[in-house]
Amino acid sequence: MKKLLCTLCMVGAVAFLVSSCKKNDEKVEITVSLPTFEEAAPEPGEGDRIYIDFASNTFKWNDGDQLMVYNVDALDGTNTKKAVYTINNGGQGQTSMMFTGEDLGARKDHFFAFYPVAKIKNGTADLDVDNFETFVVPATQTYTVIDGQPTVDPTALAAAVEVNSLKEAFTMKHIFGICRLKLKGNRTVSSIVLEDKAMGLSGEVSMKIHKVDMEGFNTLMGLYTIPDNGTEINPQFVTQWNSVRTDLGYNAVASGNTLTLNCPNGVQLSPNTQTPFYFVVRPGAFIKGFTITVNFTEGEPYVFNNYANPKDSYKMRPGYIKGFAPSTVMP
Repeated sequence: MKKLLCTLCMVGAVAFLVSSCKKNDEKVEITVSLPTFEEAAPEPGEGDRIYIDFASNTFKWNDGDQLMVYNVDALDGTNTKKAVYTINNGGQGQTSMMFTGEDLGARKDHFFAFYPVAKIKNGTADLDVDNFETFVVPATQTYTVIDGQPTVDPTALAAAVEVNSLKEAFTMKHIFGICRLKLKGNRTVSSIVLEDKAMGLSGEVSMKIHKVDMEGFNTLMGLYTIPDNGTEINPQFVTQWNSVRTDLGYNAVASGNTLTLNCPNGVQLSPNTQTPFYFVVRPGAFIKGFTITVNFTEGEPYVFNNYANPKDSYKMRPGYIKGFAPSTVMP
């Protein structure tokens, strides 16, 4: 995918794909489109809106992209079928493409689609009776330039969707948010580390895929706030989330609360012009505050504590770009 843009939050990593029965051919085709990103309200100093592809806030398919499609049996996950669907030739740079994969047979309970296959820990392995699947969120991403413009790591984004039929084109739904960081300075950046003050940013999450409700999740995320910019999460959210996570059988194992963007070739900063860096970040992150450590090819790191305190507006949201632009010119 030309991902030109990025658990509680990692619950956003799944969604239902409801569909009608598929034909009995050995291989079938489905048409899948990609969604836009919204721009969240900028923090002071962020400046004008800048979309990820700098023309329209979309991301695009790449040749070789793959989806995992499930035909879910909600009563017995051992009967759930899953198969990899691969983009057809000519998909590079397109926002809507056909994918081809194994015919999973007549619909059992519903279908579910997830991108990318690489984030599914057990690949094509069968599910257990409760339809548990495990998804992986790595702790590192790579600075990426596409068509001369910096963008997100092509392997970092993820998407899923609910639809009524595989016979009709459907649009994926974003799972993560995008953090856009603009920096000024005089040295060459080798990596940037974001450290959440309270939450894990990487790891694994397992849940019952037949219990996930993306619309319900988005509604729940609307309650995920710090009232009056205090320090504690809205208790109404906590109560509802505890009920949801029990139903999901949700189990998250965080591997750390840092996310590192590696810059293998170095990125030279300017003291006068903001240089953008993009991170794909799990929804819900940063609301309790975070720090930014900028590492250079030479000299000591520079640490920003500008955003270290809890603040509701720092929250990362699925399908949104959130910008931060410290005013300091790093020496």
